[in-house]
Amino acid sequence: MFFLRPLWFLALIPLAWLLWRLWRQRTQAASWAALVDPQLLPHLLVGHSTGAPRWPLALLGIGWLIGVIALAGPVWRQLPQPVLSLDARSVIVLDLSPSFDAADVSPTRLARARFETLDLLRALHEGQIGLLAFGPEPFLVAPLSADANTIAAQVPLLTTDLIPLPGPRRTDLALEQAAGMLERAGSGAGHVVLITDGVGELAGSLAAARALATAGHRLSVLAVGTLDGAPVPRAGGGFEQDAAGAVQIARLERERLRDLADAGNGRYLEASVGEADTQALLAAAPRPEVELAASNLTADRWREEGPWLLLLVLPLAALAFRRGWLAPAVALALCVPPDSAQALDWADLWWTADQRAAQELAAGHPETAATQFDDPAWRAAAHYRAGEFEQALTALDGRTDATATYNRGNALARLGRFDAAAAAYEQVLQQAPDHADARHNLELVRRLRDQEQDQDQKQRDDGQNGSSQSPSESSAGSQTNADAQSQPHPDITPNEQAKPQPDAESDQPAASERAAKPESESESESKPETAASESVDDRSPAEREREQALEARLRQVPDDPAGLLRQRFLLQHLRREGQLP
Repeated sequence: MFFLRPLWFLALIPLAWLLWRLWRQRTQAASWAALVDPQLLPHLLVGHSTGAPRWPLALLGIGWLIGVIALAGPVWRQLPQPVLSLDARSVIVLDLSPSFDAADVSPTRLARARFETLDLLRALHEGQIGLLAFGPEPFLVAPLSADANTIAAQVPLLTTDLIPLPGPRRTDLALEQAAGMLERAGSGAGHVVLITDGVGELAGSLAAARALATAGHRLSVLAVGTLDGAPVPRAGGGFEQDAAGAVQIARLERERLRDLADAGNGRYLEASVGEADTQALLAAAPRPEVELAASNLTADRWREEGPWLLLLVLPLAALAFRRGWLAPAVALALCVPPDSAQALDWADLWWTADQRAAQELAAGHPETAATQFDDPAWRAAAHYRAGEFEQALTALDGRTDATATYNRGNALARLGRFDAAAAAYEQVLQQAPDHADARHNLELVRRLRDQEQDQDQKQRDDGQNGSSQSPSESSAGSQTNADAQSQPHPDITPNEQAKPQPDAESDQPAASERAAKPESESESESKPETAASESVDDRSPAEREREQALEARLRQVPDDPAGLLRQRFLLQHLRREGQLP
């Protein structure tokens, strides 16, 4: 058990003072009773009664103590968090046939289809979503999942050249695989959204659509293209040709696709700019069932048990209405000096300053968060994200742990003080030899420092040569140096692994920040703002040569972000052919 607001226990201090004062007054009255005759004592003492019982003091202390404990917020268990979920299942079936490369809609049919797919993924924020791509065969891009963001990351990689085999589109096979995904997901109606410009083999596709409708699902068609159509580009240049040698024109098969949507008990829509088509598809989906699923998760709120303690105070509070008790209590409350007026939010009663500042930082307001943080490490992180690197260094003064030293090196590198940054990274490696980020940044600042030294040496050489030039040549050389000095400082972009969260149990900022390596050597050849030191690189010529050879090889690696999807489609095709287990 712990208390949410332990500062309320400070209210026990005035209780102790009050009980001491009352007890002292009664003790003084009792001392007179030993010296004065009992019949005369009531007439000699003013405001005191020797016969008054002392149990009201005990009741006052007990009631006050119970009230303080209740206000402190005793808790010992978290509130359960049930999961309210929609039993909705949707499968997006995207056509990757060559006809989708036609440009009768801007920019191409495929680009428009990808935009529509992303719109659907953003709109379908509840339930399970899956994605299929198809051509001559269907290929699974993402199974049914509640993580639409992961599926959306793969959509821009989908191109027509990912299909590993040529042939006519098989819409029927794609619909059958979508039906199988919905069936394996369990009972309940599902929604299949087919994004295409044609049907292919009509009879089989209509049969697959009717099978979906019979199983309780719906098939909606989002058509992409125009009736006039456009030529289909060829990969090697030119356009595809038909059997007669004429240029092949891909036209939208409106009527066939409309028949397919009718057979699937869904809607037929044509892609358009805006959200109208997306909203219409959402309206065409079967109404999902709402389920309250059990969960082992717990909320970040605790169940406060303090209000139950107030029930014990009620009988004691009733005694305060007896004659002679209510007036002193009111007078004591009025004697408490008022605090200075200030704006108060409900969140101020439950959250600490660091928690409120962490919320500002997570909302993208690091400048505001930096002024609210009490913890210096959090304050330094907020200053760093706000670009206030000098203030970040000030906040980190006096901290010698590895994380603070690493962040100090990051701030120094941002300020262009490469020697001090290198020293900070070296200190981190002494404390934590396995700190990969510090080792990476150390190599980076050393490289930038060498470039700075080379640039300064070049400027000095140019200045010496300029003294023997003609006036016009000297002027040109000065202009070159001025241009070099105006170039921007090398940018070290942090990759922050985590953000501070408004958690009462967390008192440290996010994980350390790693500086990213420039993409090419030319990007880092900019004039720094500060002068370089006279230190030299401790790497041998052989190590430099190996590093340059490695970088040259890496630049030769082709950039193919969709390579993983291409390999996945190929493996699925080989399994269907029986060539893989």
